[in-house]
Amino acid sequence: MSFIIGYIAGALTTIAFAPQLIKALKTKSTADVSLLMLFCSTSGMALWMVHGVQISDPAIIAANSISVILAASLLGLKLKNDCTGLILNFGEREQEYENKSTAFRK
Repeated sequence: MSFIIGYIAGALTTIAFAPQLIKALKTKSTADVSLLMLFCSTSGMALWMVHGVQISDPAIIAANSISVILAASLLGLKLKNDCTGLILNFGEREQEYENKSTAFRK
């Protein structure tokens, strides 16, 4: 009976990231997703997967393998979206600084 509970718990936690990933892919936005939450969740699931391998528990291994893939995909989208904006904005800010600096020197 406990192995059934393990598989049900694993399935529920695994599918928990699917709706958010689907929404992010559809809207091309991850603005409302916490980077820290994604990093902690992905890291925790990866460690659970390693633990499952160490104790040879197929329920933990299966659930967390899929969870890591889903969460890491969402994390990758988040980093892509946030870092792209950060880099582009940094370039714009740098240009603004140069323009103000040049105007001040004249």
